[in-house]
Amino acid sequence: MTSLGPQSTLGGPTGLGTSAARLSPETPTAGGTDHQQPLRIPQLVFPWPPACHPDAEDADQEMLAFGDRFDLFPTPAARSHAERARYGWLAARSYPNADREFLQITADYFLTTFLIDDLFIDQSETLTDHTTSDLTAIIDVLDHHRPRTEPVFGEYAWHNVCSRLRVRLSDEHYQRFANGNRMWAMAAGLLILDRQNRSPVSVESYETIRRYTGAAYPSIDLTDATGTGAITAEEFNHPVTQRLRLHANNVIAWSNDVHSAHKETHEPGQPYNLVLLYHRDGLPLQQSLDLVVSRVHAEITQFQDLATMTEDHCGPRLRGLIAGMRHWMRGYQDWVDNDTRRYLSHP
Repeated sequence: MTSLGPQSTLGGPTGLGTSAARLSPETPTAGGTDHQQPLRIPQLVFPWPPACHPDAEDADQEMLAFGDRFDLFPTPAARSHAERARYGWLAARSYPNADREFLQITADYFLTTFLIDDLFIDQSETLTDHTTSDLTAIIDVLDHHRPRTEPVFGEYAWHNVCSRLRVRLSDEHYQRFANGNRMWAMAAGLLILDRQNRSPVSVESYETIRRYTGAAYPSIDLTDATGTGAITAEEFNHPVTQRLRLHANNVIAWSNDVHSAHKETHEPGQPYNLVLLYHRDGLPLQQSLDLVVSRVHAEITQFQDLATMTEDHCGPRLRGLIAGMRHWMRGYQDWVDNDTRRYLSHP
């Protein structure tokens, strides 16, 4: 495993209700099961329409230029990987109502965090002499608003993104974003620690860690900045809002596990993917994947039912956040279906 330092190299409960997502015809097969049969990846269809910012391609191209400017591509292969991933399109589908400047900030944010995530969380052997300094560098930028004297790989880019968001967001709103990313770095440390354990992680413990390693919370917490404005602290901390955020987070994180399962079946070490954990515990791989898909359906149903009840009496800003969470859940799926090649076994 390489350090996140200057010389790093990069590679990259069930039951449905009336408002649940449904399965569409299955997408083309990818990967293989225990018996080398094709692994069927069902496509999730959401009960609300898609949306996409009209400047998606421009944002993606400017994002690549941002990566060049901050030396995020140490090899031509690393840049090619980012070109195929099309993170600017993820930003455009997740924040379709953003102004052009904010869209670019989110595209650059996604590029930076995906690259760091690939190095720390998606590698099998991630404990190095640099692990503590690499993870704490993420937190220090959030705490001190400056890079370190000897910055690690990506730290200047990370500082740039955070500085631009501090200008655009209120102090309260920025700290929601910052706390989500602090938890992302801390949860990455828990995951790395668990990888040193001979006993594999339980599904329950994995779900706890996964709520934060996916960095969905800080991304969700930017959505209300692109529409009607940030919700109040009282609205943010209300149990209903927190429950909606949890459902949306689970949809995004577990959907990602479905989409990446076929690649991760071929990676060494203990599985760190909900589909593969069910498979490890005795279910056939296809049945494990279908179980996770059914759990994603249940989360969509619970989100939609609670959101519909909440929208009848809440204020315009909370309605804006709810709409933003819908954009994020649907936008991630549409990005996988239409734009990115990140999760293909053979790009």
